[in-house]
Amino acid sequence: MTDIGNHERAVQALRESEARLRALVSSLDDLVFEMDENGTYLGIWTDNDALLALPRDELLGHTLADTIDKAVGLGLSRLIGSVLESGRAEVWEYCLEVPAGVRWFEGRVAPIATPRGSLRRVCLLVRDVTDQKAAEQEIARLLSREQLLSRLSEALPVGLFEIDGAGHITFDNDRMRAMVGYTTRSFEDDWMSSVIAEDRPALEAALEAVLADQPVDDLEIRFMVDNTERVCEIGMRPLTDATGARIGAVGYLSDVTYRAQIQRELEIKASVDPLTSCLNRAASLELVKTMTAAPKAPGEGSAVIFVDLDDLKSVNDRLGHAAGDRLLEAVAERLRDAARKGDAVGRLGGDEFLVICPRVESSAQAVRIAERVQAATDATIDVGIGEAEMRTSVGVAWTTEPIDADAFLAQADSAMYKSKRTRGRGVTLFEADRLDATPVPGTISY
Repeated sequence: MTDIGNHERAVQALRESEARLRALVSSLDDLVFEMDENGTYLGIWTDNDALLALPRDELLGHTLADTIDKAVGLGLSRLIGSVLESGRAEVWEYCLEVPAGVRWFEGRVAPIATPRGSLRRVCLLVRDVTDQKAAEQEIARLLSREQLLSRLSEALPVGLFEIDGAGHITFDNDRMRAMVGYTTRSFEDDWMSSVIAEDRPALEAALEAVLADQPVDDLEIRFMVDNTERVCEIGMRPLTDATGARIGAVGYLSDVTYRAQIQRELEIKASVDPLTSCLNRAASLELVKTMTAAPKAPGEGSAVIFVDLDDLKSVNDRLGHAAGDRLLEAVAERLRDAARKGDAVGRLGGDEFLVICPRVESSAQAVRIAERVQAATDATIDVGIGEAEMRTSVGVAWTTEPIDADAFLAQADSAMYKSKRTRGRGVTLFEADRLDATPVPGTISY
């Protein structure tokens, strides 16, 4: 029996998540905008309205072309188009007159996953870098290395460091030491020891690159300091002496933990089906593509289980759509319980679900997982104003070979329809080379 409070708890959880996200955004100096592919403002989060080009009600629902300086609006529109085309975040600096005066801004545009067929959207994180730009202009006027490092330490709200040609720290500031949690100037023993292990190769490669005269920009590295994970953005430039010979590098660290958390929250929100808390269609399809493209160990395969909820229409007609929604929530919960650790459950839409299973050793194991899925979704459910029969048709596809994700899903879908046509209690395993095969016990094979 399903607790009828599940829906209310899900709604409350979503509200709490929204509240946390708003509180997190409000704690930042950054401005956060949600925009569609046409540059229309869909959402604005900031506590500093003096940095907005116009009042909120004159921005929301309007486009960049209608609200800000023509050149800046055109530049941001082009950046949005480039990001949506490439699928990768991009950064651009621009100058704009706002109520607080003429300010320099750094805008970071990142794509937001959206369902197929809907307007594409982006997240625009804007930081006021006016003070940083002023500091950079002042730095350009400084004549000596000692003045440069001293003024940088005072002017920039970031960690600063210099390394020699062997990678040893020869200069740092207090903010740098606080951010990465070391107390001495031994680069290898202190800074690298606080870098999370998975990120060390990227940082080591960046250090090698900058010492080979290649600049490094916008590298995000995670540090573990006092049992707290921090995300820092690192930039580095080669350093030369008066003769032009490379003698090391200078760099900065900026704590972007909050920004990274906001981005993760937005990505999660954009990838989850709001009714069932499963992955939505776009996120499910992307995960299948990733799984089918990933290299596999010998003998290791992947499986997708296609689940269709039978007779949902009759429940909607007899008890109403609210009851149908409760039934869908119950299906999703039971699929998550039946799936293995590491599997993912997605809702393709309507009454169709996927269980996405990496690292499946054999078709027999794929069938066992599918049978557990069907057994979990064979029950009578209390939907609040009556009872509904939960019955599903289940098909499974399994492979060890590289395969197009759409073709893999089509196999599982075809197997599911075989189950639906036979109206049997077993699951159907898709086997392209066994069209006349004898059914596997407990399944339908074809």
